[in-house]
Amino acid sequence: MTAEAGAMPPRGYRHLSVREDVYARLEEFARSRGLASPADAIPLLLEYADIYSRLEHLLQASMRGLLQACTAQQQAGAGQARAPNSAQQASEAHQQAQRPRRTSWDILKEQQVVCASTMKARDPHRIIDVLRDSGAVVIASENDRCAVYPDTWASFVETLSKVSSPDEREVLGKLKGKAKQLFKMLRAAGAVYYDSKARRWAVDPSVVEEAGRAPGLSVAGGGAGAGGHVLRVPVEEAGDPERYMAEMEKKGWICNEAAKQVICVWRETLEQAVVDLNGAGAGARDLEKVLAGDSVKLEAAKAAYEAGLLWYSSQERRWKAAL
Repeated sequence: MTAEAGAMPPRGYRHLSVREDVYARLEEFARSRGLASPADAIPLLLEYADIYSRLEHLLQASMRGLLQACTAQQQAGAGQARAPNSAQQASEAHQQAQRPRRTSWDILKEQQVVCASTMKARDPHRIIDVLRDSGAVVIASENDRCAVYPDTWASFVETLSKVSSPDEREVLGKLKGKAKQLFKMLRAAGAVYYDSKARRWAVDPSVVEEAGRAPGLSVAGGGAGAGGHVLRVPVEEAGDPERYMAEMEKKGWICNEAAKQVICVWRETLEQAVVDLNGAGAGARDLEKVLAGDSVKLEAAKAAYEAGLLWYSSQERRWKAAL
């Protein structure tokens, strides 16, 4: 950029001399930006220089941060290589903290039968109570209390009912795992017996602790009668009668709603009563006469009759039950 020799620039301006090739580039830059002259390109180029300077500063700061992060990561890796056990222990501790704790119900489901006598807990009977209120079947003998997983108990009772031989060895041959231990315990307590009339093995339900108690509900109305073979629960205390009866049926009872109460009868006892009635050729009015010698079956049959679970079919001339 040149000025005429001897000419003075206007006030506030200065002359600037540049090489011809630089001047040519300024002209080209001015034209591409729509500027009037190469002189107008200089302020714009200075503004671009400021922007570049700021970008350069930001880039340098970012590079320093990346370099520091890489250095720290390399140092951490070197530390883990020197002490792998510490890192492994920390990882295992974290996994252990994240793993959900097993509940007493989880343990019962896994072991099928748990007894207070074999627990190392400070208050094993409290644990048995919790399991009972959660739906487990609890059996009590003079020396022990055991909680049985519901499915295991149902299978156990079903297996016993299918053995027609009085030979205990045949029963043990059909039972598996903890069910054998359960049979031996109940047998020693006299709670498992062979019914010669029905020709099958049965469990005395009186040893089933709180057998009629559904989770969160209490047995009222005088509790269980007939040695634990009959339960009467007021409808208002049963809450949802349909749900209550469904829960009871899972535990071996048969129930129906009658006269503002839920009446439940132990299924096996009612089955045996029906067998005795039909075996004796009992008529519609012979119930008490035939069962008079067995108060348990008599009370169970009378309760079932009251609840509509037992009736006499005049067409078939035999007693029938809603089993």
